[in-house]
Amino acid sequence: MRRHADLIVLGGGPAGAVSAWLAARDGLDVLLVDPDRQAPRLEGLSPRLHRWLARQGLLRGFSAIHGPLRRQVDWAGISNSNAEHVVLRHALDAHLRRAAAAAGAVPVVASGRPEAGGVVLSDGRQLRAPLVIDARGRKAPAAGRRAPATVALSGWVAAEAAAPGIRLAAFAGGWLWRVALPDGRVWAQALLDAADPGSPEERLRAAIAEAEPGLDAVPAGAVLAREAAPRLPAPVSDLSLLRVGDAFAAMDPLSGHGQFWAVSSALAVAAVRRTLAARPGSEALCRRFLNRRAFETSLHQMRVGRDFLRAETRFGAAPFWSARHAFPDDRPLAVPAAPRIAPGIVIENGLLARRELLRTPRSPGGIGWFGTIPAAEVWRRWQQGGAPALRARWCEAAPTLARRLQAEIGHEPA
Repeated sequence: MRRHADLIVLGGGPAGAVSAWLAARDGLDVLLVDPDRQAPRLEGLSPRLHRWLARQGLLRGFSAIHGPLRRQVDWAGISNSNAEHVVLRHALDAHLRRAAAAAGAVPVVASGRPEAGGVVLSDGRQLRAPLVIDARGRKAPAAGRRAPATVALSGWVAAEAAAPGIRLAAFAGGWLWRVALPDGRVWAQALLDAADPGSPEERLRAAIAEAEPGLDAVPAGAVLAREAAPRLPAPVSDLSLLRVGDAFAAMDPLSGHGQFWAVSSALAVAAVRRTLAARPGSEALCRRFLNRRAFETSLHQMRVGRDFLRAETRFGAAPFWSARHAFPDDRPLAVPAAPRIAPGIVIENGLLARRELLRTPRSPGGIGWFGTIPAAEVWRRWQQGGAPALRARWCEAAPTLARRLQAEIGHEPA
């Protein structure tokens, strides 16, 4: 086994596999360390991530995906929702690791932890590299503040008369995400307080009975228990050890953005890695980008989740709900009342650059471009003369730009 590389990636989930895939495509010598023993489970795949994976060719040959399936919601008076794909997560991870290996990354079937100058494996062997990406998910040491201890209990269940589709339901002790596949198999995941008593099987069965009293379902095999509390990131200082996905900031499973966050953080770290190599002296820029991006994104998502929890008033006094109403804080969701232009750091041609961003109610973190056109320039032109100003500058592209603005601010631009 090769002991030296340009980069070592610890963890082969979506964050780690995509990080290894990107680095190998950039021509780096990459070692991808993963124990390859993930327990099978179903997980939702957001539309944005599904589109990105498909565009990159990373879903080619992957069959362990279902949907889109209709998603119904019983939460805060909401009865209907959108549709989503679901994947067998262990199969997706293995598929992405194979894609990384096909790009040139060398798989190392092992577990390990970072150390100065590389990684030490669980059997004591040492691997050396100037840069390590930690993608071990929630197994990585938690330095940031976390929400009350939460457990996700999930597994296949035997259920009669479950129509194909997805159901999200709140109940006094937590919430349930249940998937009925077209082939008749049913998967259930309950998010519960970690300290409550009972075996995983008993607790999952009770959660299903409370959330869906009309569904007669019992666990049909082993129940998987995973830590699931959201966690804020710790400040970045050491740029020789970069964390991605849940190893950096753990998303609330309620947000549905876990895998999207994993892959988007892998793309962000790839830009940091390239910038450090291409532009000596860019360390401060890279730290600022990682810290601002991580804190802005995670705080925004966690406040969205907090407000979604608060909206469910039927169980507001129950311990599970009341304990989570103040995380990450009591500050309102920071959303610009109107579009504004502000400086920021963006990824441009694969590298970090300081640019003007358009911050909107829909995208408070800021937009760099509409396609290839700077978003700040589009907004300035609109303020100067509306649709005619856009047509004068961008001709046939003007109607599309106006629609993008409308989608961002929620109404026809004034």
